[in-house]
Amino acid sequence: MNAIIIYCSKTGNTEKVAQSVARGLDGKARMVKLELSPEGILKEFSPDFTLDVSSYDLVFFGGWVMVMRVHPFLYTYIKQCKNLEGKKVAGFLSGGAGLSREHAHDDFKALIDERGAELVGFSYTSTLLGLTLTQKKLNAAEDFARSITRRLNP
Repeated sequence: MNAIIIYCSKTGNTEKVAQSVARGLDGKARMVKLELSPEGILKEFSPDFTLDVSSYDLVFFGGWVMVMRVHPFLYTYIKQCKNLEGKKVAGFLSGGAGLSREHAHDDFKALIDERGAELVGFSYTSTLLGLTLTQKKLNAAEDFARSITRRLNP
């Protein structure tokens, strides 16, 4: 299965989760980090920046939650991503509040549905500014990715 992991990370927490997801895919996925400034915005804003995902069977999107929703930058990126229709998509989001999990899932699912893709998995990692990002949680992110590939490749 040809997979890609596209993510943004402001503090490094989501990047650690993305690396765990990659390990769960046995390091066989292309990783694309969407570069942000320290303020959490695209370093050089380009509303037309996108990636054509037509050659991938599985697309992972990762980012952090802001006010219980997918961060606006990742949200906009997913809305503009080329050839996402019909793709299998998994999401991994991180955030400080455990209460955000359900809201973030619903927001992410609605976005993926709107794009005509199939949501095959979702993971939320509570980080609380990195203070609670434990090895156990990183292992869970690895297991999350592994379980998706096992389910899609019986």
